[in-house]
Amino acid sequence: MTIQRSYLLPLALAVATATAGCGQATTGAGMAPAASPQGSAAGQVAPSDQDRIWMKKIHRDYLAEKLAGGLAERKGAAAAVRELGAKLVTAHAELDAELTQAAARLGVELPAAPSEEQEKAGKALEEASGKDFDKAFLTAMRKRHATAMGQTRTEIKKGSSPEVKAMAKSALQVMRHHSLLTKKALEES
Repeated sequence: MTIQRSYLLPLALAVATATAGCGQATTGAGMAPAASPQGSAAGQVAPSDQDRIWMKKIHRDYLAEKLAGGLAERKGAAAAVRELGAKLVTAHAELDAELTQAAARLGVELPAAPSEEQEKAGKALEEASGKDFDKAFLTAMRKRHATAMGQTRTEIKKGSSPEVKAMAKSALQVMRHHSLLTKKALEES
């Protein structure tokens, strides 16, 4: 089933607001935690440490790539860089909305911001301009996607939650596509 991804974030916020208004405690993101890490849905498996670690790491990656993609949309010298930036923003916002909803259901608390290393890389991109920006952005995206794909393959092999593993499989397809777009943009620049 395909859901218009542009509706996921507003839907997540609406659900979080409605749930928060029911007297439940909420997480820092305003979302109510799951009632039990075991879950109440038939067949739902509590996330393992592997699942939780992947969810937290990939959430940070999504946050960092949305920021970097936004910079590329605004600062990219080449059209391919601006287009890639826009695709990263859209795709990672959609993937992150799905991840955030699942984390709330499964009782996984996600970090509020990219890692310190990711923030430093973002600041370096902010300071670059023109073709230097394009090269730095594309090089960073190539490296980030390779790392994220490795972590995601590990989740697919070692994770225990079918829901989390399914998200990882979906995310891996998107990452592969982004990796190909990044490679193509590098070749053109």
